[in-house]
Amino acid sequence: MSALPQLRRLRGPSVSPAVPLAKHTVGNALVVHPPQQISDEARALAMSVVPDTVHDLVVVDLPTGLPISAWDAVADMLRRNRRGIRLVIGGRSREATALVGQWLSERIGRPVVAPDGVVFRGTGGTLFVHSGRGSGWVRFRPGRAPEWEAKRFPRPSWDSGAVDAWPTSSVGIAEPIPGGVWIHSVTRHAELRKHWGRLASGMPCQPDVFTVVLGCPGEPPLALDDVARFWHRLSGHDRERVRFVQYGPVRLPDGDVLGQALADLLDERIITYTGMPVGSPEAPDVYTMCADGELGWQSFVRAVAYLPKTHPAHRETPALVSHRAPVEGVEQISPAVYWYTPDAVIEVVQAGLWLRPPQDAQNEAAVRARTWDPNTSFLVFDAADDKRASRMRLLAQDVLARLDPATRVRCRLVPAAEFGQEVVRVAGPALGELTTEPEHVHTAGMAAEPAAAEAVPGPAAVAAPNEVAAPKDVKTPVLESPAPVDEVSDTEQTVRIGPPIDVEPPAGTAAGAPSVAAPPETPDETPASAMSIRLESSPVPVTGDAPQTAPRDEEPAPEPDPAAEPDPAGAESRTAAPASSRRDEQPAARVQPTPAPEASALLPVEGLAEERTWLRRTLNREFDAMSVSVSRILSEHPGFQSRDRSSSDVLTDAVAVRLYLPSHGVEIDRALRTGANGPHVPMARCVVSGLRKLPSHRGATVFSASPTPEQWQLYRERRLVTEWGFLHALTEPGPQEDGAVDVLVWSMTGRRTKLLEPDGADRVDNRVVFVPGTSFKILELAEPGESERGRIMLRELAESEVDAEGRVVVNQALDDLALTSLRRCMERWAGARPGSAVGEAARSRFGFLPGLV
Repeated sequence: MSALPQLRRLRGPSVSPAVPLAKHTVGNALVVHPPQQISDEARALAMSVVPDTVHDLVVVDLPTGLPISAWDAVADMLRRNRRGIRLVIGGRSREATALVGQWLSERIGRPVVAPDGVVFRGTGGTLFVHSGRGSGWVRFRPGRAPEWEAKRFPRPSWDSGAVDAWPTSSVGIAEPIPGGVWIHSVTRHAELRKHWGRLASGMPCQPDVFTVVLGCPGEPPLALDDVARFWHRLSGHDRERVRFVQYGPVRLPDGDVLGQALADLLDERIITYTGMPVGSPEAPDVYTMCADGELGWQSFVRAVAYLPKTHPAHRETPALVSHRAPVEGVEQISPAVYWYTPDAVIEVVQAGLWLRPPQDAQNEAAVRARTWDPNTSFLVFDAADDKRASRMRLLAQDVLARLDPATRVRCRLVPAAEFGQEVVRVAGPALGELTTEPEHVHTAGMAAEPAAAEAVPGPAAVAAPNEVAAPKDVKTPVLESPAPVDEVSDTEQTVRIGPPIDVEPPAGTAAGAPSVAAPPETPDETPASAMSIRLESSPVPVTGDAPQTAPRDEEPAPEPDPAAEPDPAGAESRTAAPASSRRDEQPAARVQPTPAPEASALLPVEGLAEERTWLRRTLNREFDAMSVSVSRILSEHPGFQSRDRSSSDVLTDAVAVRLYLPSHGVEIDRALRTGANGPHVPMARCVVSGLRKLPSHRGATVFSASPTPEQWQLYRERRLVTEWGFLHALTEPGPQEDGAVDVLVWSMTGRRTKLLEPDGADRVDNRVVFVPGTSFKILELAEPGESERGRIMLRELAESEVDAEGRVVVNQALDDLALTSLRRCMERWAGARPGSAVGEAARSRFGFLPGLV
């Protein structure tokens, strides 16, 4: 404080600042800055920080080159109020900030709370100060010695000097983070700072919950003795608020889980989170974590309490402290139990959800005792007899379809009678298997998911005439090791996505090899076509063997005209119809051919490593330009994170969706619908993987079309169609109708693309995209009349409608439900027709009838 007298000599009206200053209220803070020069950092901090109910929050944003006399002007601006000041100074050293805090308090005669250390912005507008032991917010008052106040603002009830950096052993340390304390091994590994930053920026500081994070991914297991030593430093008040989170490996006794091991060791009631709390400090969500520390899926059970085994009230099944509702709109009728139908309730259990009758549940002890698995969520259903099993399984499938995508992809349908056994067998083709990561999970003997690998209920592909149905051994899916990736082709590839092109394999192209799409001859390209994305690469990854499902209709379809339906065996001879940007210029209608595995957008069991690498290399400039904005979107939505997938993979898939959604992506759809192979295939597979992370839409979708007489005839001859390209629809009609027929589709797994929509004329606010391989049942056809619009009503097929042999069975209940809902939507839209915002350029993405070329 030796410089304090020098600062005091600046008092008085005779000293004028060398640089004029201005002040503005930004968000919840007053920002003091040079005129017209608020820095982005100061503006972001002021806009995000929560209000201070006791002090005036002041952000001083002064360049380091200003003379020290400028602080006199700061003092003059702040002397008029009687309340204390919470001061945040950008770009200043720890010593300078403390010095300014004491001087300013003396100068204006008001208490000043200033940071003694580096200020970190936490979630929910909190501020965390840390630069080693003893750092934090310090209170300065005129004529008194400085006092340490807290490390966090707003100060939680548990923040004290005990919650500071402290060695727990020769190899362990307790390190403060905004939401609590992180106990981990002492290491200088570079990855440690990355994990600290992840915990500091992602985990909220809860007012009455003290989160203790244990272990670090990739480091040696943490000993429970380190936890015990830190525990005994805490007061009884703080211990009651502790919630443990296992972030990395912890050394546990054989057969014990973390919560029970800690309860026995500490001889107290222990509460553990089932994952990492993220989001709002007042009501955070809890997400499971992958082995590398990435977020997984949102757990149904948030926190679980354990009692020591010696406690009289100890039970084998721990108590649920907190949980979330399984699906939206259900009513809780008892702790963790929700009403679903008159004959079924949903109970939240550690392992996931349990669909059971209100009384006489099956295998209760085993279902409730099963501990949670960070990699898998179970949807258990009662199966006491055949009648009950069929009913409960149908309801379980409906619940599964309503779950968010990140949870659904990890969900497994399991009969209650078999739950808790060493080997869990799944009753029939489980929807959970249809939603797993196809890169790492293979369902042996089971046809692959023909719509996105995550689409639930899994849509079935339609068996076109003369096609072979799926194999019969599709009853019990099992997990297998990933198959090796096929070698990529050495064929040079060039395709333009933008202006219409003809997709035609060159002469001599072998079956299964990717064809080369020649660019069109356009000597005078318009600016729009000049902006089109070019994919020019050497090897195009061809990872075949993508299993497919080909369910047969319950009623045989009429034989098609051989001239209208190409021979499925002659995949290399297929050619696309001349492309056109106008739907009324389409060639004669025909049913889309079922593509060969190497030409299909279905995700291969080998994974997408080759496709993602190819995409990043081919579109390196577009990828780099788009990745910045997409990365920001991903960081704001933890649901994009996924088990067994790196952040770079998630980013690549999301960028692929962003590149596909503009109008030039229509050429990918055209190529997919012809069954031709080419560079559009790896691009489409990355798009499918990216769409799987977006929210699903359950309910009515609509778009307008102008079917030709040939298309009407093809639809009248069929009950089922399969779309092998991407199908675009809207959640409500657009303001302008481009066709005379309304196509209404009841969606169960269509993906809402709002998070990744492009800007400008390509933007669509209420777009829903169905991934390739999605199958639809034709419910109703009505051609347009003189005074009324025509209509086509379709329903997306559920996996439960496909039997073990791949045949489609009748489900009149779902047909009636979908028809009733679609008709009600038509009536509502006719009375007060809403308007979905559809950009001018985006209109070309709508109006294609599914299953037809």
